[in-house]
Amino acid sequence: MDDREVARYWDENVPDWTMAVRAGYDVYRDFVNNPAFLEMLPDISGMRVLDVGCGEGTNTRLLAGLGATMVGIDVSEAMIAAARAQEAEDPRGIEYHVASGNDLGTFADGSFDAVVSTMAMMDMADYAGCVREVARVVKAGGLFQFSITHPCTMTRRWRWVRDGDGRRLGFLVGNYFGLEADPPETEIDEFFFGAAPAEVKEKARPLRIPRFFRTLTEYFNTLVDAGFVVERLAEPRASDEAADRCPNVADTRIVCYFLVIRCRKA
Repeated sequence: MDDREVARYWDENVPDWTMAVRAGYDVYRDFVNNPAFLEMLPDISGMRVLDVGCGEGTNTRLLAGLGATMVGIDVSEAMIAAARAQEAEDPRGIEYHVASGNDLGTFADGSFDAVVSTMAMMDMADYAGCVREVARVVKAGGLFQFSITHPCTMTRRWRWVRDGDGRRLGFLVGNYFGLEADPPETEIDEFFFGAAPAEVKEKARPLRIPRFFRTLTEYFNTLVDAGFVVERLAEPRASDEAADRCPNVADTRIVCYFLVIRCRKA
């Protein structure tokens, strides 16, 4: 699957995705991922920062609020249109472009102080190409921080293991290395946000997202090969307070769904 196909799926997702995210139904983003990402993120005030896979711009706008001059790119034209429409309505000084992460030819070498990506790089057809392009456009010593689904738990095959009372105990994961053939339909994930009200779920179409599975080794070694030095990792989980406020995210205290990586161009 190439960028064109990936973009087609995301273009179709845009109406329901944008509505749900801006309504606060992506509770894993709001209660787990973003808090961990922002805690790890150094001060970006005054920096020119590229957001790779910016989607409809919610997190790009969040980072602009930290004082950065933000530029967002996404392979989906419909996502960028939604981001530009919100920027026109409530300007934050953000510039948006339709572009693939593996082709940032719009930007000169070393033109950004930092590059970020939130929950997008695992959905890209060419992760290695994107990392190489990020290494080109970020300055020497510049920051690159991104979050992804955790490759060790979000595998090709997984299911919950429960006790006799139905309580979740953990994950059973399999086919991590992709050595066994899977049906083609398993390569497209279909879901909708579990925290959305029932009446919203009834009207919304399932979100369909292409899946690309990579090992932790591939994620890490690709960064090193491109000239990055990994500084820190985080495996986000909901705090006690977050789990109390939003029981939907309490399962992140049992199994790690996500991974945040901070590195720097050598």
